Amino acid sequence: MSGKMIPSSGPISIEPHQELGLQNGAPYDPPPDESDGVQWGRYISALRRYRWFMLMVVLLGTGIGVGITRFIDPEYVARSTLMVQGGGGQKGGPIQAKGLIAGNAWIQLLQSFAVIDTVVLKQSLFVLPNTISDSAAFRGFSLARRFQGGKYQLKVNEQGTRYALSTNGGMEVENGAVADSVGRKLGFLWQPSKRALGRGRTIKFEVTNPREASNDLLQRFNAAMAQESDFLRLSLRDVDPGRAATVLNAIDTQFVALAADLKKRQIAELSVILRSQLDTVRSQLETAEDRLKQYQIDIITKPTEQMGVSPGLAQTSGQSTTQYFAQKMQLDAVRKDREGIEQILARLKTGESTVDAFQTIGVVRTSPNLTAALNELSQKESELRALQYRYTDEHKPVQDVKAMIQTLRDQTIPEYAMALVTQLKSQEAGLGNDLKGAEADLRQIPVRAIEEGRLTREVAGLTVLTNDLNARYQSNALAEKSSQPDVTILDDAQPPQKPTSNTAPKIILMAFGASLGAAFALAILLDMLDKRFRYPEQVSRELGLSILGAIPGIKRSNGRQLKAEEAAQVVEAFRTVRLNLAHSYGAAGPVMLTISSPGSGDGKSLVSSNLALSFAEAGYRTLLIDGDIRRGELHRMFSLDRRPGLLDYLVGDSSMDAVVRPSTHEGLSVIPCGTRRQQGPELLGSAAMSHLMAEMKTRFNVIIVDSPPLGAGIDPFVLGTATGHMLMVFRSGETDRAMAEAKLKLLDRLPVRVLGAVLNDIQADGVYKYYSYLYGYTSDEEGAKQLAGHAADAEVSSS
Repeated sequence: MSGKMIPSSGPISIEPHQELGLQNGAPYDPPPDESDGVQWGRYISALRRYRWFMLMVVLLGTGIGVGITRFIDPEYVARSTLMVQGGGGQKGGPIQAKGLIAGNAWIQLLQSFAVIDTVVLKQSLFVLPNTISDSAAFRGFSLARRFQGGKYQLKVNEQGTRYALSTNGGMEVENGAVADSVGRKLGFLWQPSKRALGRGRTIKFEVTNPREASNDLLQRFNAAMAQESDFLRLSLRDVDPGRAATVLNAIDTQFVALAADLKKRQIAELSVILRSQLDTVRSQLETAEDRLKQYQIDIITKPTEQMGVSPGLAQTSGQSTTQYFAQKMQLDAVRKDREGIEQILARLKTGESTVDAFQTIGVVRTSPNLTAALNELSQKESELRALQYRYTDEHKPVQDVKAMIQTLRDQTIPEYAMALVTQLKSQEAGLGNDLKGAEADLRQIPVRAIEEGRLTREVAGLTVLTNDLNARYQSNALAEKSSQPDVTILDDAQPPQKPTSNTAPKIILMAFGASLGAAFALAILLDMLDKRFRYPEQVSRELGLSILGAIPGIKRSNGRQLKAEEAAQVVEAFRTVRLNLAHSYGAAGPVMLTISSPGSGDGKSLVSSNLALSFAEAGYRTLLIDGDIRRGELHRMFSLDRRPGLLDYLVGDSSMDAVVRPSTHEGLSVIPCGTRRQQGPELLGSAAMSHLMAEMKTRFNVIIVDSPPLGAGIDPFVLGTATGHMLMVFRSGETDRAMAEAKLKLLDRLPVRVLGAVLNDIQADGVYKYYSYLYGYTSDEEGAKQLAGHAADAEVSSS
């Protein structure tokens, strides 16, 4: 505690023996700390103590954030809109090709490198000037197949006639005349004009791999298409609003051109497939017609005895015969179709055939599901060929189409074929039952008529199939000639006028928040690393000492006098120490204790003098002994002569009565330290010292010895042994905890009882808020006496 302590001027109404007679009195317990939970009080105190340091950290961190914003340009967002034909629902209209792809697959095509790489190359996005204004100098910049990327700078002389190209590190790569090709050695195809380069300029730029530029462009590019919508909305972020609009329009144009090209290729591939199928079916039709014609010739020129009707003239038979022949031919046709389908299914399992073989069976056309599946298979195969022409097999749309084709071949078509077989078996069983009744009457009908009907039906089926394929081929050819792109540009991108996102405020705010958090963390860390006493729990929990009281710090007003309220706080603090000390000491004779501290400057002399004065004002006969024989200054505080004193009595130069001096305060006597002697520590442990203490016990109720610090030598340990009790003084923010713990361990080996500790120079707020007293609650008649002498100076010199 800096400054001198102010004791109360009037004694309290407690008799000495009444106060000391309390049995088993408990020492003063400090207010409950928060060590079992979150130590908010300690944290708040640490933040208040390091507030200026925290302010400096916050200002520094915020300043760094402001500096960072100078290197970050605001971003602009350009937007455009594309319309996709048939993207969101069913579309009707004239004959036209089916859409290329559907749904969000357009976004995958838009973000493919087939679009992005082309735009990057056309717009020279692989070259990045450090300054946007230098972009005009890079028009027409391109790369050879082999180039060397990196950061470069181009310097033009003041006359604008020569240039020097060097790396960012300053190593010159090339020099030459302006208007010549620049960077030929590095693989640059660049010939800027004199006007574009100007005079005395330094142009810094970076050349990257085009694919890396494409990846960067994709990071800044966004495409979205709402479900059941025909509109594809695109946006592109860039620090240059003009470049953002230009690049986005280039993406739109390239995307539309690519979609149109892919669609034309898809239609062309489908035409090739339909033409091949049409040629195959026509060949089969011609073969069937030849077989029918040859069979009719055979049954006319080669009659047999089993014929019941004229050969080749089954139509002249009776109605029952005609009906039987019709049912029989129908039954045979159903059976043949069923067996044909079953044979194709069997060969499909062994891999000897493909699903295309179903096209040769006429009954397949009567199954809508199977026909639709075969048509879909043809379309997907055409679509696959169109995609494979543009993409590799690893491309997702290619893999998706392959998966659909595989599903159609292995699952969908075989399932529909089996269903048709089941239907044919049921139809075959019904026809068989119908034929059983008329079989006996019609046994003589020639088998040749049935065969002729089957061949005729085969020709009719192939004719229908040929006509169908021919119609589809003609329709696809017409769609190819009238093909229109599936994607059209609805809204062009325009250069934005205002930045969409300005990260400067966000960065400054983040820097402020981060620096504030760092300041909090550093303050708490510094508090945890602080080796000095700061909090009550460091005394009570770490050292295991009871806190007998806390002395507040003194704030001086004008001159050397204290304000009345502050003086009252000090008086009440020493009253609390006195009361708790009496309770802690017990009733075993008069109070005898040594007051010390771990180091100098802790305020032990002030605590000793003011505590002795407090006991005297309470009516105790009190003796204060200056045991600091090296630097004792209590005589100055009480305006007494230093000699004769304690050492003079111990060596026999003065009597006991001569060294006991009455002070100006009633009930308080003082023994100064006396003449300084080199053998002083040995004299403190002499028989004369024991005799003095025994005699003083009979004269006084309270004997307080002010000793040197524990770190000054053996003096405090000898004095503590002489009194048997010791009171420690710890100064908040000054006393070293490690030294205090080490010195207290030495006391454990001596017959000294440490009564507790007094916390000195505290601020009655934060963790010490419970140690303060109510302001404005002092007695009007209670004045304040001040110890004579310069207490602060005396304490510093004596400690």
